[in-house]
Amino acid sequence: MTTEQTRDVVKTYFRAWTTKDFEGATRQLAEQLSVEVPINTYPDRAAFAQALAGFGAMTQKVSLLGEFVDGADAMLLYDMDVASLGTLRIAEHFHVENGRITQLRQVHDTHALRLAGFVKS
Repeated sequence: MTTEQTRDVVKTYFRAWTTKDFEGATRQLAEQLSVEVPINTYPDRAAFAQALAGFGAMTQKVSLLGEFVDGADAMLLYDMDVASLGTLRIAEHFHVENGRITQLRQVHDTHALRLAGFVKS
């Protein structure tokens, strides 16, 4: 993947879920998706897509603070305002192969999510 191709895939995914087009976001994810997030586990694309739609529906505003793309890897840093939780700062790393996101990793403070009962595993 070129840097531009990776940027296009990741920005299409980001734009889709932040405008509540969860089906469009899911189309950017590979069938064999690997997800690493601080809480909960998502064994496959379908499980992550379901969580994305559920949590994404609670999102009121997302502000992109920065992005970095190099070859098949990209990172986004953004603030996400979530109903009844406040603002969460998220760092998200993506790996893209054959035009789809194959790996997604998030880093963020989980305190507010744990207090709200979002931990399932």
